[in-house]
Amino acid sequence: MNGAAAIMPKFYIVASIILILTGIAQLFVRPRAPNETLLQKIVNRATLTAILSLAFGCLGLLFGLGVIAPPHL
Repeated sequence: MNGAAAIMPKFYIVASIILILTGIAQLFVRPRAPNETLLQKIVNRATLTAILSLAFGCLGLLFGLGVIAPPHL
């Protein structure tokens, strides 16, 4: 394994942890409108961004830990 290939799992792990923490923070810190309905809470740009951050963070963490093999193009 060359040097660049040895660093990639560590990069995936660090970047994924940052994405997961950012997604969790976005869920708690996002501005809320008064009397917001459940649908408005879910279909909100900040909520969708947080969900995408969490999803890509979890996927990258699984790549970094070796649970899922990255696709070879």
